Amino acid sequence: MGYNISDANSYLVITGGGIPDIKIVKKAWVWPWQKHSRISISPFDFEITLQAMTIEKLQFSLPAVFTIGPADDVESLCRYAKILTGKTANSAKQPTATGRNHVQDIVKGIIEGETRVIVSSMTMEEIFKEREVFKTAVIKNVQKELDQFGLRIYNANVKELQDTPGSEYFTFLSRKAHEGASNQAKVDVANAMMMGNIGVRLSSTQYRHHLTSSPRTGSRKAR
Repeated sequence: MGYNISDANSYLVITGGGIPDIKIVKKAWVWPWQKHSRISISPFDFEITLQAMTIEKLQFSLPAVFTIGPADDVESLCRYAKILTGKTANSAKQPTATGRNHVQDIVKGIIEGETRVIVSSMTMEEIFKEREVFKTAVIKNVQKELDQFGLRIYNANVKELQDTPGSEYFTFLSRKAHEGASNQAKVDVANAMMMGNIGVRLSSTQYRHHLTSSPRTGSRKAR
């Protein structure tokens, strides 16, 4: 029994007599017929390198870093607390609040599963050229699955797609894109120089025309 207060980045999870399920609070009296634990709401970084396969059966590596944590509302915190502590509604077992590894396993499974589903419906070139669309789709699908556990994505960084050992597909596409941009730059410079030369010649022609068309004033003879 005692009065308990949580830290700024945590909540108290109380179960037992008088509480039908679980109770999430910042501070409360905990009676002898009740039990409590603390859960942190600090987001954690989750780094993963996923091996995926496109619709053409081409494999690649997808390195990504997700910052994930519980959503800061009572309903989401209740869901998060249950998977973090292993506490069910009517369980008499003392919650330990040491299940972050379990949470990370769940998150890893969701990210891998949803990403593979999206990748399997796209071509390699679509993924390469439309990376923002691909990233948005991954985040949307992953977040939809995380909602049931009270988790949310605070940040997601999908890094450069990488070839698997023995493959040079992305290396080739990157080289091709670089050479295309370089060639286009050369064309733009050549066009600019050509337009500049045309402008110079045009200005010179107009100047000569002005000289030849201007009326000449003859000098008067002195008497």
